[in-house]
Amino acid sequence: MNGKLSLRLIKKKDLKTLARVYCKAYSDTAEEHWTQGSAYALLNYWFDRQPDLSFLAEIDGKIVGAFLAGVKPWWDGNHLVDGEVFVDPDYQKKGVGTALSELMYRSAVKKYNAKRFDAITFKKTKHPLSWYKKYGFSEVDNWTVISGDLKKVLKKMRMK
Repeated sequence: MNGKLSLRLIKKKDLKTLARVYCKAYSDTAEEHWTQGSAYALLNYWFDRQPDLSFLAEIDGKIVGAFLAGVKPWWDGNHLVDGEVFVDPDYQKKGVGTALSELMYRSAVKKYNAKRFDAITFKKTKHPLSWYKKYGFSEVDNWTVISGDLKKVLKKMRMK
């Protein structure tokens, strides 16, 4: 990697820059169309929910990625859940995501005795699922992700 990588906790003032990085990181994803406003709202949600589990990566002082997540109690102990890990495409495949992930997982285990990380990721593309699998994550056979248009759901509920 060219340049010096440093990791630190996110400050509220970093969120605007991170929103730009988030949009850039997801600009090639056909199914998600993030604006700086929607990205800022998401990152602000995670930051407000769990600021002590909100980390960013800088290379030579330039913000290039982040990992924000939360902890939720579960039947087998605390789980690190959902969250967002993203890296500017110009800095991907340089160990930034791995460094952020290692810091996040170590912090969640140390601060909250977290047992697992549960997340949703893309299935249609090889990456990032292959990246997670490389580190020992696996797909959960008996789980699925559901989504529904609430106006349509409510309409169907009223029909019954």
